[in-house]
Amino acid sequence: MREKIIQVLWVENDPMITQAYPREADMREGIEIVPFSCWEDAEEALEADYSRWDAILLDAKCCYRRGDADKATRFLTNVFRRIDTLAKTKKHTIPWYVLSGQGEDDIHDLIPVDIDWDTDWARISHRRFYSKNGTVTIGNEEMLERHALYRRIKNQVIHNNPKLQIEYDEYPDVFHALDRLGLECEVGFYLMPLLEPIHFHGVNNVDYNHRYVDLRKALEEMFRHMVGKGILPSGIISKGTKENVNLSWSSLFLGAEQPENPENLRDNSEQKFWVKYERLTDGPIIPKQLAYWLKSAIFQTGGAVHTTTAEEEIAMNLDKYLPHVGGSPFMLRSLAMGLCDFILWYDRFLASHPDEEMNAINFWRKRNSKF
Repeated sequence: MREKIIQVLWVENDPMITQAYPREADMREGIEIVPFSCWEDAEEALEADYSRWDAILLDAKCCYRRGDADKATRFLTNVFRRIDTLAKTKKHTIPWYVLSGQGEDDIHDLIPVDIDWDTDWARISHRRFYSKNGTVTIGNEEMLERHALYRRIKNQVIHNNPKLQIEYDEYPDVFHALDRLGLECEVGFYLMPLLEPIHFHGVNNVDYNHRYVDLRKALEEMFRHMVGKGILPSGIISKGTKENVNLSWSSLFLGAEQPENPENLRDNSEQKFWVKYERLTDGPIIPKQLAYWLKSAIFQTGGAVHTTTAEEEIAMNLDKYLPHVGGSPFMLRSLAMGLCDFILWYDRFLASHPDEEMNAINFWRKRNSKF
């Protein structure tokens, strides 16, 4: 499983609370709250890695410096000034929220009014902070205010982060599948730049069409995984120093009809593969629709074993094709959508065939093998 994506820096010095609330926020909303006992320590963490943090959570009465007494006027007045200074220096404001143990009217005027990211909270609660133990009704649901805060932080972070919107709102089933497969980094890294420009502006068609290589690399990672799980023959990965993946052979094994007399095939690559390996299933492993998609994807991304050669092949294919469609991105977008279905298929397929040793016995064998 990947680490929690949403990171919240929390200034709170009550050890009972700092033990309980992070577990609660994780279980309810899947966010990670990291506590610091004073602002001095929290600011050092912000300076060290400002981009890590998605939100800042402040106790109303806490220590500004190490060894200080809890005092709202000293703490909040100085902290908001430092947050503003950091935002100007880093050219990015991290949304902040105040979580108080009591309904203190005396802290009301210490909290800035212009909270763009949480303006409706004051209309609901008639104050600028959240209560640790109070309840609130939102819609028809009554909940603890701190639970409402966890949800608001998550929703706000996702709303302002295109990548999180892609993962959590647009394609949650695909990224959950990658998570279960253990491919969230290997494949997700290449999938994200294929999906994000479909929904958000900022990438022109020329730059997007350079992403055909990302589609290829995502397929390479999936085929490596299939070899490791015994589904694809081990020979699909060459034994050279770079262990290159043969995409064309992977496509043949998964989606093509197996020839009765492979030695008679005219295509040298197909003949070489089918003469060497026998698929032990009655028919292709993937559905016909995915077989057509996979064959097209590999044609578009280069069937060459070596990635550098494939990149030259991709450029050649694009130079011949894109002028006919005005350089449109729609072919690559359609292939990216197919990749999503391919991921969902593989997740279900592997769940039904989890044993890699049995897979290597049931799906393929080397021809003329003694075993």
